[in-house]
Amino acid sequence: MRRHPASVARAAVLGAVLLCLFGVSGCGFERIPVASVGIKFNAASGVSHRILKPEVVWVNPFTEKLLIYPTGINNATFVKNAAEGARYGDDSIKACTLEGAILPVDVTVAYRIPAEPDAVLRVFNRFGTMELKDIQKEHIRWATVVAVNDVSGRKSIFDLISRERAQFGVEVKKILTPMVEPWGFVIEDVMIREVHPPQEITEKIQEQQATRSDLEKAKIEQQQAKIDAQTVITNAQKEAEQNRLLAGQGDKVLALKRLELRRKAIEKWDGRAPAIGEPGIPFMDGKL
Repeated sequence: MRRHPASVARAAVLGAVLLCLFGVSGCGFERIPVASVGIKFNAASGVSHRILKPEVVWVNPFTEKLLIYPTGINNATFVKNAAEGARYGDDSIKACTLEGAILPVDVTVAYRIPAEPDAVLRVFNRFGTMELKDIQKEHIRWATVVAVNDVSGRKSIFDLISRERAQFGVEVKKILTPMVEPWGFVIEDVMIREVHPPQEITEKIQEQQATRSDLEKAKIEQQQAKIDAQTVITNAQKEAEQNRLLAGQGDKVLALKRLELRRKAIEKWDGRAPAIGEPGIPFMDGKL
């Protein structure tokens, strides 16, 4: 049965249009971005191709899927603030303390997938075609929950919010790193951004800090009182010593004054013995 020439022409035009659209839209071609690697997976055979570097590759839209893994640093953020993080609502990590209290903790885990083929294949073999955002939400998050509670379970509330706060993230990283390394991930850093204690615990801590501050103030005042008392004693001793020295110097000053008067009297003497009184040389008897 021969087709009408017009039908053949329309089919040819339609095919040409579809081919053009196919080419213009880039359907079947996908780009692997910079700082990323890719694995092309054949859904029909289950065979994965070699690790692909940043480039444009052909992907059969019917039988193949391109998995892209960024090799730069990714931040998995789990916080209480509903406007931040990958999930809406309170996504903070709930940490149990030594006392049994539950503290919401804002945590950011900085991790990356090394560009080495072995690491990329470990990620693929572990998670298959799961996207990185789902891996982060379903696996990295729960590994972080385990690591955070491993550390917080050995700490008191006061340790986590003040005294040992700086070491909290360091200790979590030590536990989290060997947990995710078999998956192909490297932990760069774990940042404990905020710890949210319940209101009653906050009030107790503030009361404790106020009491401690008053105690320190009282100690300082007591120390200052001791210093002031010692200063008064030292000044009194110094003044008494000065008075004693002045008292001892009084006799010397009087004797010197007498000698000065005698010297002046001798300078005025004309060398003749007095006509009245006892004969002799004046001033030689030690009297003025």
